Amino acid sequence: MNFIKYLSFKYKLTRHKSNKSKKDVLTEWIGIIILCLSATAVLYFIINALPESVQDNMNTYIVGLFAFLCLISISSATKAFYKEYFFSPEREILLVAPIKNSQIILARFFIVVIEVLLINAAFLFPFILANYFAGNISIQIVLITIPQIIAGSIFFSALAHVLYALAFLISRGKGLKTVAFSIMTLASVGVIAVIVYVSNYKNYLLHQDEWVNKVFYLLLQYPEYLLENSVEPKSVAIFTLLIILYASFTIPLVYFLTDHCYQKGLLTISLRDLDQSFYSHKTSLFIHTYIQDHFIKKDLLFVLRTPKLFSVYVSPLLFTSVIEFKNQFASSGISLTVLINIFALFITTVTLNILLSDDKDHQDLLFSIPFDYHHLYKMRSRLIQTSSFLLAGSYLLIVMILEKVELPIIIYGIVQLFILTYISSKVLLSRIMTRNTKKYSGYKYNGEIVKPLFYYLFVWNIPLLIVFSILYEYLRRIIENHSLSFQAAIILILTIIIIIGMAFKSNKTTINQEVNSSWQT
Repeated sequence: MNFIKYLSFKYKLTRHKSNKSKKDVLTEWIGIIILCLSATAVLYFIINALPESVQDNMNTYIVGLFAFLCLISISSATKAFYKEYFFSPEREILLVAPIKNSQIILARFFIVVIEVLLINAAFLFPFILANYFAGNISIQIVLITIPQIIAGSIFFSALAHVLYALAFLISRGKGLKTVAFSIMTLASVGVIAVIVYVSNYKNYLLHQDEWVNKVFYLLLQYPEYLLENSVEPKSVAIFTLLIILYASFTIPLVYFLTDHCYQKGLLTISLRDLDQSFYSHKTSLFIHTYIQDHFIKKDLLFVLRTPKLFSVYVSPLLFTSVIEFKNQFASSGISLTVLINIFALFITTVTLNILLSDDKDHQDLLFSIPFDYHHLYKMRSRLIQTSSFLLAGSYLLIVMILEKVELPIIIYGIVQLFILTYISSKVLLSRIMTRNTKKYSGYKYNGEIVKPLFYYLFVWNIPLLIVFSILYEYLRRIIENHSLSFQAAIILILTIIIIIGMAFKSNKTTINQEVNSSWQT
């Protein structure tokens, strides 16, 4: 079976309507083209309505969009690779089918390329076209965007293949997903370290030695042309040729590396081995020995086995570190309250989402077995609050110490964090469980977390931010003046009473101490 036949075979397996006529396919493509042109027209009218000062700097906004799409492309290529190699419908067939490894490798490589290319083409190209028609960029920029999208898609597909190949060679297939996410996270740490500790990182990336520009030509030359906003016609042809050559050179590397992994058994990895975690046996033994509650035990073991555990927490910490390094919120007065408020909500939501993902994967089992809803709510909210407080508190404490925040303010910040994680864990979990038990007449989590999150944000989080901001202001006055007026003291007491009242109210829930209705009949 050759390369083209294998691709045809694959898409007959995966597409939902395998008997589409040529007319249906043509109609589908015409619809896509019309949709893209409509998006370009809408963007054109929006850009044209912007002030001239904004339009003059539109090339810098395009660079920002390009950088953002590069980050999205890394994530999309990684997910597409994972889905293509380990969840494709033809995975087991390939073990016995008369198909050469070379055909499988190349087909899957270009399928990942197409996934990334569609994302970049859908977001970047209409924006480029709209800016051209608005007169903000030249036609040469439009022309070099096309090879940039193609070459960039090839590069990010190659990057995903190299990432998983290295993860496979390190792990030998055991916990491949965990290793891959860990490598990505460590790479992110390196990038953040450059941003945080190298003050001239922009110059380093854009105007460094000649060899750096050559090595990263595929990623750095296009932004330079965008910032200059002028490209000679001859440069367009040279750029197109060079960038396609650079991208093409990655294909042999990826091919031989992936083929080596195939020979070592990449195709035969089981899903159990794929999701295996590297948590310590002693940790598991400790949980089984000293944790008596079954709900806490189940949640802790699931969290430890989660392949993305390391990355889901490190990513927000890294992102916050960059912003904090540039703005020094912790030592900037009332900004500390805002930082703690947002960070507490973020960490609590991430922790809650991890635990609920296990409920979603086993929703039918949880719906059918008898258990006490209220006991699950009570134990899980404690776990979410404790883990979120310890993680966020450790990070924020280090930040405040490094920025030399006064001790009374540090204590205030820790108390605020404790209260916020307590309230958010109670309210969010209660809201989610209540909605799902009422909807299905039994606990069956369906993955909906956005509505409860918005409810908490507007009904609880914003009022708490206002109240804690008032509390911080009066604490600052006490530290500076060592006294408060009678009126200020009354307001301070009322503020503390409101916070205590909100904490007490958050503990109230409509979840009853009952088991599934199917077991009560």
